[in-house]
Amino acid sequence: MSDRFAAMRVLAVSIALDEVGKNVREDIAGNRGTHIDKYLKRANSPLDAGHNWCGMFVNWVFMEAASRLGQIFPIPPGTMWSGPKLKRWAETNWESMVWEFPLLAGDIYVMNKGHIGMVRAPTHEGSDLMFTIDGNQSTFTAGGISLVQRTRSFSDMDTLIRIV
Repeated sequence: MSDRFAAMRVLAVSIALDEVGKNVREDIAGNRGTHIDKYLKRANSPLDAGHNWCGMFVNWVFMEAASRLGQIFPIPPGTMWSGPKLKRWAETNWESMVWEFPLLAGDIYVMNKGHIGMVRAPTHEGSDLMFTIDGNQSTFTAGGISLVQRTRSFSDMDTLIRIV
């Protein structure tokens, strides 16, 4: 079976890692920042709405990868505004749901509490760990870096998605 989005997933991870290197912070207001605003704009989110931007970051890297490859990212931007919206999209596009190992770099997840992120490295059967890239990981008042690489547990995941 052909995997027409494999190159997009790999490029999206590369783009995401480049963004991590920019020390993205909420430096304008809560859920806003010099880099963060471009993620919000690409997802058609009003800048003053205060939306959590974790999914909008994932949307931005995939739309950027799709643009560079001359492809279309198949998940509508507004779907990435929240974990429940993305989960509903996946349930109606069941072929995108990941049901077995391995997880691949560029897979997208929704955590039990609704956070959206992406897998940065393959995960194989027998491991309970996922290697991820996550946005919206600090607050404006904390002033910390908001876009980071993390290690997460499968037990915290609700939905795993692979664009196919």
